[in-house]
Amino acid sequence: MAILGITNRTENWKTARYFAPLFGARSVRLARRLLPEGERAMLHPGDVRLELFWYGIRDYFDQQKLELKPEEERLADTYSRLFPLLQEKIQEFGKFRAPKESYDGSRKSEVASNLFHTEVDIVLESPTHLFIGEAKHLSTFGASGRDILTHQLIRQYVMACILVELSGRYRTVVPFVVGDSGVDLGKRLQVQFMCDQGWMREENILEWSDIEALW
Repeated sequence: MAILGITNRTENWKTARYFAPLFGARSVRLARRLLPEGERAMLHPGDVRLELFWYGIRDYFDQQKLELKPEEERLADTYSRLFPLLQEKIQEFGKFRAPKESYDGSRKSEVASNLFHTEVDIVLESPTHLFIGEAKHLSTFGASGRDILTHQLIRQYVMACILVELSGRYRTVVPFVVGDSGVDLGKRLQVQFMCDQGWMREENILEWSDIEALW
């Protein structure tokens, strides 16, 4: 029901409305959907937790009583160790309009700040996987030349991998996207790059109807 007859068109509202029915035991349905068919039977109800609008590193630091400034070097060094060729891969991809300094790990304070302020729309955790999802309705995937980790989907994946490393809770990071049209999502350069790197499976390009089918 629209408030004052006005339809809420924000992605956060749409995300909450579609994913709320999957809280609790039903979250395993989404996790299974995001795994290759042969791995789905390994997950059972109760194995999976679902959260929305998740700032992983920010909240981890708060829980561990850590401050960003003293941890900048550790964050940047972990980035450079886990993704030593990312800047080169971005340039080789050749389709992004991004400053040459994008993904430069030597700019430690900027790398750390980008990681600290990265949000993920949908996150699920199982004993073996961390699923990270970005929901799109009317807007495009974010990209800002002011950020060292310039592109939204790539930044989210990098953040999740680094957080898994820092926390010691080792999980395979599984990205996914959901939007109005899977075909349109598949044409987005960030999605193409993620798939090209083998970081995201094409089967994990979802539409809102795919989520509704899991209720």
